[in-house]
Amino acid sequence: MSLLNKNRYLGKPLLGFMALLILLTGCTDLNDTNKETDPSQTLVIQHATIVDVRSGKLVNNQTITITKNKITHIGNSEDVDIPDFAQVRNAKGQYVIPGLWDMHVHLEENYKNAFPLFLANGVTGVREMGAALTNVDQWNKSIQAGMTAPRLVYAGMTLNGGPADEAPHMLYLKTEEEAREAVRHNAEIGAGHIKVYSWLPRSLFLAVMDESKKFGLPVVGHLPVEVRASEAVQLGFKSIEHLHGLFIGTSSIEDELFENADMSDLLGYSLAEIEASQHYDSEKADKLFRTFKEKEVWPVPTMVTYYNMAKTEIDTRSKYVPTAVQEYWAEVIRATPPEQTELMAAINSTTPGMVKKLNDAGVPMLAGTDSSYEMTNFIYGISLHDELEMLVKSGLTPLQALQTATLNPSRYLEREQELGTIEEGKLADLVLLDKNPLEDIRNTTSISAVVLDGTLMEKRTLDQSVKTYPVIQVADTKGESE
Repeated sequence: MSLLNKNRYLGKPLLGFMALLILLTGCTDLNDTNKETDPSQTLVIQHATIVDVRSGKLVNNQTITITKNKITHIGNSEDVDIPDFAQVRNAKGQYVIPGLWDMHVHLEENYKNAFPLFLANGVTGVREMGAALTNVDQWNKSIQAGMTAPRLVYAGMTLNGGPADEAPHMLYLKTEEEAREAVRHNAEIGAGHIKVYSWLPRSLFLAVMDESKKFGLPVVGHLPVEVRASEAVQLGFKSIEHLHGLFIGTSSIEDELFENADMSDLLGYSLAEIEASQHYDSEKADKLFRTFKEKEVWPVPTMVTYYNMAKTEIDTRSKYVPTAVQEYWAEVIRATPPEQTELMAAINSTTPGMVKKLNDAGVPMLAGTDSSYEMTNFIYGISLHDELEMLVKSGLTPLQALQTATLNPSRYLEREQELGTIEEGKLADLVLLDKNPLEDIRNTTSISAVVLDGTLMEKRTLDQSVKTYPVIQVADTKGESE
């Protein structure tokens, strides 16, 4: 999410685009946020091939019985008796995977567009990574009033330092007491973990870490520029968004950069990361990655972020994005100077290598997209499938990529007993696919139906709930605001 509003974003294009680098983190209690199903409801999915996202095995010809909102029985279709009153869905020739999670999104006031798009794309859970409290209130009230929505965890306000900006989702902190009060306030409004930002001073970061422990809330987000990755990991930092700080933390010039590099703004920090990527120290990296696994720290690469921002046209799939948003994107694209494009290209060239190194070291990751209408070419739901494809291109197997959006989020959220795999006793969040995602990760887009909290939603119904708009061309808006 950008720190800058539209006018400032366009007025300071370099800082605006770099602000997109700095993204957020958050979470709340994973409550059942959707309406309860009828207690008498029984849904039976017959003749399905279940994808075991732990082992990668395919279990053919299975019948899944769902009562209320939980999976109550799984068995061979030839051996399962179907209750007369059950709703039966034939899934012969189809593959069933757990519902997908996007672990880094920004809903803002766009939730009415975002929720249907997520569900239409098989995303049954999202982690919202920083928002104004008025937005949080809007989502919760709408969901409580019956709006169909993915499961939602959120961070509340983002804790930052530095000069105050106009970003409504940020709290700009000056003292340790302010930092502790900010943690308490977020806890009161239901935040499931505390999100920090790049410019939070180290002393305040330590206060946030300490205060959060009192509430049992993990601290996540951007690695503050004054904090080394090795220190944050030892302190219990739980997820590192956008791989921030990992290039510096795995380089042989880490000490030099902390002593001499000007990382007081986004440009300087990004250039330091790019320089560090050219001095990779495998021994330091191995030690850091071992600690990641021991402490259960989760990298969230959000590779799709700069990929989307580097596009010079409106994505043709933006028919799902309101026209006013597309017009804003066109303005941003036209205002992008060549040096910003070069910087984004440099980031795009370094990130896949770090993702491969993390994966080769056995560090589990989370799939996130940073989806937000403030940044160009992000499409809620669709961008997650792009992220999965990019993870595979960076060295993950299709199974490992699928795990970043299913099994791994359940482990991160400490809800593995309820989510992340298809097993008896778990919540019934499922996606039915026409094609095998283990053969080609792009097959996660071949959605036939979605089950959310035990309720079956066919693809045609999901599609009907999604609004569409004409896709504009950047050239079509040229001169309108000049």
